[in-house]
Amino acid sequence: MNKLNIYFSIVLTSLLTLPSCSDTPEGLPSENNAMGLLKEGITTEIEPEQKIQTMVTIDDEGNRLITKIETKADGTQVKTTAPATAEEIREIAETGVLLTNDKKLSTPDPTEILPETVTSEEEAYNFHAYAKLSALLSSYVTYGGKVNYASIKANKSQLEDITKEFESNFPGTGWSSAQKLTYWINAYNVYTIKLIVDNYPISSITNITAKPWHKSFIKLNGKTYSLNQIENDIIRKQFNEPRIHFALNCASKSCPVLLNMAYTPSTVYAKMTSQTKRFLNDSSKNTYGDKEVQISQIFDWYGADFTKGGKTIFDFMNKYRTEQLDKQKITYQEYSWDLNK
Repeated sequence: MNKLNIYFSIVLTSLLTLPSCSDTPEGLPSENNAMGLLKEGITTEIEPEQKIQTMVTIDDEGNRLITKIETKADGTQVKTTAPATAEEIREIAETGVLLTNDKKLSTPDPTEILPETVTSEEEAYNFHAYAKLSALLSSYVTYGGKVNYASIKANKSQLEDITKEFESNFPGTGWSSAQKLTYWINAYNVYTIKLIVDNYPISSITNITAKPWHKSFIKLNGKTYSLNQIENDIIRKQFNEPRIHFALNCASKSCPVLLNMAYTPSTVYAKMTSQTKRFLNDSSKNTYGDKEVQISQIFDWYGADFTKGGKTIFDFMNKYRTEQLDKQKITYQEYSWDLNK
């Protein structure tokens, strides 16, 4: 099965079967003009005999959903949405599929690129898919970001297999910027888990040492790194991306929640955006009043990352909030280093 690099609505000509790759329905965009159609905002009309329009959509949390729009004989439409399985995504991908987070065709924001491809079955286990890491996270991390460190420790070989993959694969000159960024975000998160598991049971990451982020224990490409080096010397220095602060997890309650799936090169920007929105609208991390806002100390510690180019903290926050901030007084919440379990 070939990797598809186009996204468009697939209209089912039958309620029972899907057309094959070679049976592209008349009117659907070809591989050569699909991106042009996306930019022009053109959609494919449902022909009278075609009853169901099917697409894969992505919600604000980065989850893939199967959305079906059925047109009945009287012209009314019924829309249903359900979580998408990997098998369904692969099946629909064979015929072409639109991946969108707003259920309509639009010109993508280059800083918030949605998945470029649907991974084929043969490619499902390459390193950049981070399948093993996703399996671990989905098994031991809740949607709310609580981590079952005890169970990870009891099945430590699963974690060790993942760290071996990171040791065997290191960003090189042939890697894209998205691949490199994804590698380092995932590495930071998985080695934070390893640091906790290696010292578990503990009630806080600061039980290990007063400055656990300076502990050098991450062996990659013949060098030994600390979490601090990965975050500050590599990610912040190389990528100039403030949203990374909401993708990295420091194993503590006040940190942005740990996503219960791995980042991938094709989803990293969209997921950073959804994580940023989630954090900024989480009342346990930030509280907003008419005269005063009490926000996370992340905005204090890394203020320079959010205020480049003469911008303010509020300028950054307002990009990801529906209720805009203006002249409120800023104070910072006390940071809880209690373990995120």
